[in-house]
Amino acid sequence: LHWPVSAVQSETPLPVQSNRNKMKVSASLVLLLAAAVLADDRCPPQDDPEQPPVLLAHPTDCDKFLICNHGTPVVSKCPPGLLWNDSQKQCDYPSQAQCAPGVTPNTEPAPKPSPNCPPEYDPDHMVYIPHETDCGKYYICDPYGVELEQTCPSGLHWNPVVNYCDFPELAQCEE
Repeated sequence: LHWPVSAVQSETPLPVQSNRNKMKVSASLVLLLAAAVLADDRCPPQDDPEQPPVLLAHPTDCDKFLICNHGTPVVSKCPPGLLWNDSQKQCDYPSQAQCAPGVTPNTEPAPKPSPNCPPEYDPDHMVYIPHETDCGKYYICDPYGVELEQTCPSGLHWNPVVNYCDFPELAQCEE
């Protein structure tokens, strides 16, 4: 923020603001805070090809999470009914997720890009891939074309028709 020097150094009392001016200032502060949330400094400025992408809790929405891409957080959404579990780095039942936005992630060795993931990442059209052998697991494609393994909450199977964890009888997965 930049303040006019005259307002800072003036010994003359500043005029009292009207409610309309206070509302404008409040709205401006809200917009600045929203912009600060989008420019999340938890994302490293450079991607490390030897490490998996950094996954972060969304700062305000428990049903979303962030995938860091060259210092910029890309918003991703959990399947319906699930919330981001930052300690497990996956979407989970609300009772297990213990949503606490803003927790710093841990990193693990980087997986290799997958031919199953599209060459260009589109956060509005997440790509989900069923696990090859486990009905309770699936993958999401990150911005680098890497499949990130996810586990459905206990008792649910991945349903590729609707792209979320579902009751086994509806998912109709054969292990």
